[in-house]
Amino acid sequence: MADNGEIADLVGMALQYAKNKPFIKEGADSFTTGLSPTQETGFQQWVKQNNVPFNPQQGLQDYDMRGFYQALMAKDPRAMTAVNPNDSQLHYPDYWKTPYHKSFSAESQWANPQTAPVWNEKDQLVTPSGAIVFDERANRGR
Repeated sequence: MADNGEIADLVGMALQYAKNKPFIKEGADSFTTGLSPTQETGFQQWVKQNNVPFNPQQGLQDYDMRGFYQALMAKDPRAMTAVNPNDSQLHYPDYWKTPYHKSFSAESQWANPQTAPVWNEKDQLVTPSGAIVFDERANRGR
């Protein structure tokens, strides 16, 4: 049974999806990578051993961590992590962010590059019309 925190997370992701829906590539409806049973075992071990901030048992996800893991194992150059200077947290590439993520951008594999927001030099996501939909620097320390 889900606790109040999990329910709040699910509601938040549903609201993000509704906000990001205009930015999704046409035909995109599945936002997770399926792994073979052997790959899934390796993935679960990798998450645990590396303290990856991801709950593999959660159904709805704002990040396709399995896709990131698969790319990492394949030595895909996009599968790199870095510390985000705005929050000092480990950051994973936008390529695997799903439309449930608060900073879903045109860099996601599921984004429509004509409509999705892009990052500017101020760490803000800006739509093609100029609207700021997310400001990463404004969230510092939160």
